[in-house]
Amino acid sequence: MRGLDIIYSDNYLKYDLGADNPISRTKTGEFFRQIKAQSKISFKIHEAPRATDEDILLAHTPGYLKEVKWSAVNRIDLDPDTPVDENTLEGSYYLIGGTILCLNMALQDRKVVNIIGGMHHSGSSRGAGFCVFNDHAIAIRKLQSLNLIKTATVIDLDVHAGNGTQEIFYRDPSVLTISIHQDPRTQYPGTGFEWETGAEAGVGANVNITLPPGTREEAYLNALDTAIQRLKKFSADINVLVLGVDTFKEDGLGNFLLEEGTYFKIGQKLKSVDKLAVLFGGGYHRKIPDLWMRFLEGYLS
Repeated sequence: MRGLDIIYSDNYLKYDLGADNPISRTKTGEFFRQIKAQSKISFKIHEAPRATDEDILLAHTPGYLKEVKWSAVNRIDLDPDTPVDENTLEGSYYLIGGTILCLNMALQDRKVVNIIGGMHHSGSSRGAGFCVFNDHAIAIRKLQSLNLIKTATVIDLDVHAGNGTQEIFYRDPSVLTISIHQDPRTQYPGTGFEWETGAEAGVGANVNITLPPGTREEAYLNALDTAIQRLKKFSADINVLVLGVDTFKEDGLGNFLLEEGTYFKIGQKLKSVDKLAVLFGGGYHRKIPDLWMRFLEGYLS
């Protein structure tokens, strides 16, 4: 197996949305326990740096950044699903910094994963769905601003549509966004229909592949094949994977029926994609670390 670069910081643990939130507090620790216990995957951990306000403003409005800072100090929720305090805000800066580093390392064609990322519900001027800032949108804009890349593809496998990512890039032909998710008529956030293909110069650069509740492995992998073909045809300078594992059959916030072994097959299919930055995104079941491991076993095989 190829070696793996892992981006992480203990500051990620500050991104805590409260005891009632379904985001696991133990998944990172359990993942590291598992990956250290096995001998197949060699890996190196890299400390995530802290992002800056200037980074955030590459994808978010000044007014929104000001709102988040005010809300953090005053403990005012950004929306019913997205509480924020000063710890959460500080954690956000490190998640963003980690994703920027992840994309930079992927540009070197290294196998790299950011342990927490893919905050795809955050749009340019709002936070939602547990997501304060859109880390991968910021990272793409950062690399573009430094002239390290011109084009990018985001392939989003979360069971929920990446509505924030879609909004940020909806008019931008330089970023192809592909989201495979549950039919928006049956799932949060209620957007991400197949007819939403982009606007103005960005028409055709936004792809939504919707699947019904109850989708199983065969149909899902067929959809993934379609997405990978579209990605390779676009031939971007960098590719970003938002690996939501809330597609698992026992996840409480999704209605897909993927098996644990499906994630090995997902990894196998994506190992042919060059310059791929992997972000471990959504998932709300105790088996999240196991699903991450199955993906990596397929991806690095």
